[in-house]
Amino acid sequence: MSDLDKLRVRFGRFLVIFLWLHIPVLAAVAFAVGRPPVAAGLAGALLAAAYHLIWWRRGIAPVTRYLSAVALMGEPALLVYLLAGHPWQMDMHMYFFALLALTIAWCDWRVVVVGAVAIAIHHIMLDFLLPLAVFADGADVSRVGLHAGIVALQTGVLVWLSRTLVESFAINNEALRERTLEAEEANRAKSLFLANMSHEIRTPMNAILGFCHLALRTGLTPKQQDYVSKINGAGLSLLRLINDILDFSKIEAGKLSLEIAPFDLRAALEGQLAMASVEAAKKRVAVELIMDPTVPASLLGDCLRLNQIVLNVVSNAVKFTENGTVTVTVDLSARHGTAVSLEISVRDTGIGMTPEQQALLFHSFTQADSSTTRRFGGTGLGLAISKQLVELMGGHIGVESSLGQGTTVTFSLVLQADDAAPTVQDMPSPELKRLRVLVADDNPASREILQAMFAAWSMNVDVVASGKEVLGALVTAAADAVPYDLVLMDWRMPDMNGIETARAIRQDLYLAKVPHVFLVTAHGHDEVRAEAETANIAAVLIKPIDPATMLSTMTTVFGAEQPDPAAGDAPAGTVPMVAPHLRGLRILVAEDNQINREIAIELLTDAGLQVEVAENGSIALDCIRDAAEPFDAILMDVQMPEMDGIEATVRIRQTFPPERLPIIAMTAHAYEAERQRCFDAGMNDHIAKPVDPALLVSKLDRWLKPRPSQTGSAGAAEPIVVPIKADILPDHLPPFGIEAALVRVNGKRALLRKLIVDFGDTFATAMSTLRGQIAAGDLKEARRLGHTLKGIAGTLEIGAVADAARRVETALAQSDLSRIEEQMDSLEQAILPALAASARLKRMQKPTLTQSGGQLDYSAWAAQIEEIRSLLHRRSLGARKAFQQLEEMLGASPEAAGLHAVKAALAKLNFEEALTQLDLLAGHGGHESGTTPLAAVNS
Repeated sequence: MSDLDKLRVRFGRFLVIFLWLHIPVLAAVAFAVGRPPVAAGLAGALLAAAYHLIWWRRGIAPVTRYLSAVALMGEPALLVYLLAGHPWQMDMHMYFFALLALTIAWCDWRVVVVGAVAIAIHHIMLDFLLPLAVFADGADVSRVGLHAGIVALQTGVLVWLSRTLVESFAINNEALRERTLEAEEANRAKSLFLANMSHEIRTPMNAILGFCHLALRTGLTPKQQDYVSKINGAGLSLLRLINDILDFSKIEAGKLSLEIAPFDLRAALEGQLAMASVEAAKKRVAVELIMDPTVPASLLGDCLRLNQIVLNVVSNAVKFTENGTVTVTVDLSARHGTAVSLEISVRDTGIGMTPEQQALLFHSFTQADSSTTRRFGGTGLGLAISKQLVELMGGHIGVESSLGQGTTVTFSLVLQADDAAPTVQDMPSPELKRLRVLVADDNPASREILQAMFAAWSMNVDVVASGKEVLGALVTAAADAVPYDLVLMDWRMPDMNGIETARAIRQDLYLAKVPHVFLVTAHGHDEVRAEAETANIAAVLIKPIDPATMLSTMTTVFGAEQPDPAAGDAPAGTVPMVAPHLRGLRILVAEDNQINREIAIELLTDAGLQVEVAENGSIALDCIRDAAEPFDAILMDVQMPEMDGIEATVRIRQTFPPERLPIIAMTAHAYEAERQRCFDAGMNDHIAKPVDPALLVSKLDRWLKPRPSQTGSAGAAEPIVVPIKADILPDHLPPFGIEAALVRVNGKRALLRKLIVDFGDTFATAMSTLRGQIAAGDLKEARRLGHTLKGIAGTLEIGAVADAARRVETALAQSDLSRIEEQMDSLEQAILPALAASARLKRMQKPTLTQSGGQLDYSAWAAQIEEIRSLLHRRSLGARKAFQQLEEMLGASPEAAGLHAVKAALAKLNFEEALTQLDLLAGHGGHESGTTPLAAVNS
């Protein structure tokens, strides 16, 4: 609504009251001059009611304005009539002029004209039709003419003034609109600048932090290590600031959206508290977590943003606390169906705040006190962003504090319970439940948390507050013949710390049964571990303690086993497998590079899954459309020829929603921007190359869903054990990192050998191809080749090649060719030793049988060959398995050697070439020798 219309609304409301107030005035005047007051009041009520009705139905519409002018002129007309013959009658004509002037408030010149016309009609009618009603001596044309002249002059002035006002409003509104647009444009430009700046700075920051990390792993002098550590710390601080600025700009621009995905609340919170505990340890601050057991374990919401809120609030609490405690409490405040309202409070024992400081706590770029910028650091953005994120998640945030008494920040969130998530509750075995546990911690909150943890497991637990009380409790328990099996002690306790108490238990008490001791600490993990080893302490646990970690540690120390059927009794050397109820599901791998396809096939097959492959996004779409049996998930490379993974995902999502067909991106890019591109396209998750087998299996466990008919029988096979037999693969083959690369292929030496040989075959001409593409200006294809080389080099642990390829890829992505020759030379120097090593390994290959001059007869295996042909037509990986079975049947016969070309094509997953080679073998057969040629198999 414009400012002009707002003014009209206010005036229209005023007129409603104004006209109703005339009723008692008219009745009083009538009574004073001896006329009936009721009739006068009814006449006034008729005018007021008519206007009120039209106002109620039409608002400030023109008809309302015109009627108001008539009603206003009716009021003095009634007064003139009532005062007929009274000395004041002529004076009452002044009221006409006053009310006519009042109509200017509508800012509509036509209303003024209507009012003037109403006055003219009133005077003419009275003067010529009912003169005695007004003039006691009859009509007086001259006086009417005088009044008409005055009204005409006033109307002209009011019309001019009204039009001037409207024009002024229009000019002001246009200026305001322009200023508003300028302000919005400036705000958008600012947000875009902040976003671009943050992204641009993040790229070199990643390089700085990455090289600092690598440098710290090398042999540095103490002074060098100190310098690099400080650079790394400063870089991390700058990166946090960049992320805060980017989030702030997104929120301001209204571009920040929340994701909805399942997550484990306890795991999420403990991960953030573990990060905050690093800084807390330096300040001797304990970080505790207390969770209401009624809070659902699995929730649906934006875990990343929840983590950001928690870390901001907890880090702020740690920053303003010395030698104290920060306690995070999670309570379930309400639940309606699947909607869950959580209340999370962060209480510290720090310096506290005044009311004035509390009022500024959640403001952007402000801190509780100006001096804290120098003393404590920070930008004042973290809590402001947290407040906005909390409000985006349907909650609110507040603070309670007293100076010198600590602070409590409480925020609420509205999330959804993930009722579809399987309920998994880790419980100790019966052997562990029989243990007697003693907990020692001088902090009451820590004692309460540990006591509640063991109580939830129905285990016997007692608590004490000091090392001396531990010694007394152990002696008493031994005397009562109910000794403790486990003692959990805080490291820092008054009088006697945890390590001193552990030494005293072993050296001074002479107990018949010495309990195992777990040391619990939030301070200096490495420092504590080194000292704990000298005191025969069984385990060191870091606060906040995860129940799963506690259970796992007890299981390891006491030799008991958890009743977890998924874990099984797999022997050492087993490879990661998906959960039993997921084995046998079908996975489509969209990957253009042969080596990466082979790795994916081996890892997924070992994990208990069925695998199909596609060389690009277009073929992947064909596979999904033509599949006789639907796929359960897709592993999608991002950069592929013809159709990349992003476009393929967008097209798949037009038919299959994320919950029906999960898509996991596989790319050598680990940047957040690349991850976001994948998520925006509709992918469920992201895994960076080189692929970690355990991480890949964990993501598949998360996203795969068993089919209704899935019984687990398809995956009931025994765990795949890494073979320990020797193969033709040396333990050292520089520059390949054999030991690390074996981990990536589940320890399969034969597979790794083949991948290294294939690397040499695939990239033997990579440098000349790259130079040719760059010279031809085909930077997109050159970048794709560099990207592929980087990913495979990382998988095969050729670090120098991966780094050099990454630099070339980055330069090509930015179209920065200023140093491309230097970068290409570096890549060539790095790849030549790898190609030479691959060639040496290839020469070690076992000799294969060569075909004799005789004819080859495959008639006995016609059924098997036809099966292979059928599988090749369907592009099924089952062709490889069927071919291996055929090879076993053929043994060392000449026919086996005759199929070598088919085997080579299958090894490269080149189904068309394999079919061609099968057809070519028909030329080896002939009817002269009485044998059946391969051609006969095809008929």
